[in-house]
Amino acid sequence: MSQGAATGAALRANTSSPVVVDVAARARPFDLRRQETIERARLRSLQPMLESVGHRIGSSLTLSLRQPVRAELGGLDQLSWEDYSSQLPEPTFLSTAVFLPHEGRAILHLPVQLTFLAIDYYLGGDGLVQPQRDGLTDIERTVIGGLVDDVWKEIPQPFATFAPLNPAMITTANSSLLIQVGSPSALYLVVRINLTVGDHDPKEIQLCLPAALVLSLIEQLERHQSNGTNGGMDRRQTRRRLLSAPVELKVAFPPLALTPSELLSLQVGDVVHIGQIDQNLPQELDLTVEDVVYGTGVIVENGKRLACTILTKKEDVDER
Repeated sequence: MSQGAATGAALRANTSSPVVVDVAARARPFDLRRQETIERARLRSLQPMLESVGHRIGSSLTLSLRQPVRAELGGLDQLSWEDYSSQLPEPTFLSTAVFLPHEGRAILHLPVQLTFLAIDYYLGGDGLVQPQRDGLTDIERTVIGGLVDDVWKEIPQPFATFAPLNPAMITTANSSLLIQVGSPSALYLVVRINLTVGDHDPKEIQLCLPAALVLSLIEQLERHQSNGTNGGMDRRQTRRRLLSAPVELKVAFPPLALTPSELLSLQVGDVVHIGQIDQNLPQELDLTVEDVVYGTGVIVENGKRLACTILTKKEDVDER
């Protein structure tokens, strides 16, 4: 047999090879609507804004719950809606909004146990006992929906210098099956944020932003930076961003002096006197930021809530 005939025979034999059958079995149709992931290098340009988003969410919940809420950016993932929604528990709590003028629906996911804790604190509870069930009642969903509405208003602020966003068409759902996002293959940036309420264990929430919105924000940021000096950030913009960063302001009574025996003799229900109070004068309390006295204030009533009226500021004290 000639060399050419032998080669032809080998090729004919290979046509029935199981390797060819295996490749055909692994083939699947290509989805022309599939979106390519966003480059990590470009995503990093948005990370300071996303960290600020987490801090603003924590600040908003701190005011609503009257409990310290700390937020920490946990990570960024790029997932299709089909892959992400398949990981969500059923039932759960989801809130959605559209950031005008952009299209695409953003989703905010809160685990049910976190919503129970938030509702308890919001209604004046101590957060120690939580319902042992998986879903929210209609009343509970209405209450937590009002708190989340305030959260949506905080999300656009870190992007305001280069991309105005207006949250609209806010809705809530207890299942991902009830959310219309278009194609199941639609790509989302999943921003994972760890929230710690008071002394409780941290809970993870997820803010899901459509890839088209994220790309638009990146492009607007890049144009904004290329049109300015020093990376597009002049002194006024830097100052404005620094002044928008949240800080923790504490209202504190003056410290007490107790002997060890007095301290050890304290029992539940004992009353500890904080000092002599002149009924004709307001009781001034220290306002501190990072343990530095910023000024003084006095506790007042604002409707059904306690509030603090500012009496002096640090610059006023220094002038005296």
